[in-house]
Amino acid sequence: MIDNNYLSKPKNTNFVIGLGKSGFWAAKFLRSINKRVIVWESNDSKEILERKKELEKLDIFVSINKEFIFEEINPWLKEIESVVVSPSIPNDHQTILKLKQNGVKVIGEVNIAWASLNDTNWIGITGTNGKTTVTHLLSHILCKNNLFAPFAGNIGTPLCKYAHAKKHEKIDWVVAELSSYQIEIAPEVKPKIGIWTTFTEDHLERHKTLENYFKIKKSLLKNSEFRIYNYDDENLRRNYQSLSDGIWVTTFSNKSAIEKCDYCIDDQEYILERNERLFKLDNFILKGNHNFQNLLLAIAAARKIGLAAKNIKDSLSSYKQLPHRLETIYKQNDLEIINDSKATNFDSSIAGIKAINGELIIISGGRIKGSQYSEWIKVLNTKAKTVFLFGESSKLLKKALIEGGFKKDILEFPDLKELINFIFPYLKKNKVNTLLFSPACSSFDQFSNFEERGDIFKRLIKEKF
Repeated sequence: MIDNNYLSKPKNTNFVIGLGKSGFWAAKFLRSINKRVIVWESNDSKEILERKKELEKLDIFVSINKEFIFEEINPWLKEIESVVVSPSIPNDHQTILKLKQNGVKVIGEVNIAWASLNDTNWIGITGTNGKTTVTHLLSHILCKNNLFAPFAGNIGTPLCKYAHAKKHEKIDWVVAELSSYQIEIAPEVKPKIGIWTTFTEDHLERHKTLENYFKIKKSLLKNSEFRIYNYDDENLRRNYQSLSDGIWVTTFSNKSAIEKCDYCIDDQEYILERNERLFKLDNFILKGNHNFQNLLLAIAAARKIGLAAKNIKDSLSSYKQLPHRLETIYKQNDLEIINDSKATNFDSSIAGIKAINGELIIISGGRIKGSQYSEWIKVLNTKAKTVFLFGESSKLLKKALIEGGFKKDILEFPDLKELINFIFPYLKKNKVNTLLFSPACSSFDQFSNFEERGDIFKRLIKEKF
């Protein structure tokens, strides 16, 4: 039970709902500007308990195993300045609706960070796929060129961490990956540069329709002073005329695309800026055409900021890819094993599969997102020797593969561990150059996130090899 005396003070109490990374840093930042903070968290994991201890040292009240229920908050409505909710809590949550009906300001961690950092240059990066790679890559390019440009947001580092550090260090650019959830709750965010990587079906359990999802993403670009789009994405290309003015990048070689776009790659792998060669692409570590798109988006932003072509090229030589994204974890005896756990939907899985030459053995499965898997099945028909399925979606995916004309082996397993136990002798008997872990589904049936799923896959492989 919360001590009523803790709240019976001037109206500057801020409830933070959720003690994940974003909630932790939101609470910490609010306390640093002398706000009274109360945190509610619904679970009591070891990590949560450690964060609780740290926040309590700052005179922040933390209540564990506390559900986000309006009746629990109602007695303290008069003392509340704001309620800060986790991005995972939808806008139509009953408690949020009731709070708003009672005039309570409901915000997210992004709103708090923006209020503190809106005098700093922001780059807002959104998209269904590719946004994390673009965010990480662009931050790397800028930092290697003597600009303090930390990556933050949905990429895993809360923006409030840098708001908290603002008094100690000057930030040149905030490079922010912004999910649709974060954009939805913080429409006031107006980046200097906005980047839209891709748009495909995703998160419809939250946004209900594809039109709503598109509208949210579009709003970030509309709010941006300068905009960069990926022409290779079918949905963005289809909206070429209706989107706010900006510049476009493409890896297409046809005349129509090149005429519409400001950045492209020629047949000798030179990066072109408005038909002028910038530099030859000979030191870029990432695989696949989708990563060439990501690179062009990052280059376009870096050039807008004012970096010289040579400086951009030089920075690429030291870039290291993020884990769980076409990450080679074993390579020996003509066998390469690749972890692409970040492939959490069919489109990102397709991009990864297409990035790899030759025939593959594919591991897929998890909690299915959307129903647009016909193109994924077509790609598997041409590239996969065998498909191993695991988890919640395995039966549905097997049925879809058979109906889609897949004639080769499809093997089902309840979980990843049992699958890997079987696949080790299978690989010895069946010669194939590449084993690709490409789930094409979310991780939430058996794992807390795609990182945990990828780490467990790597550990299971390491134990066998």
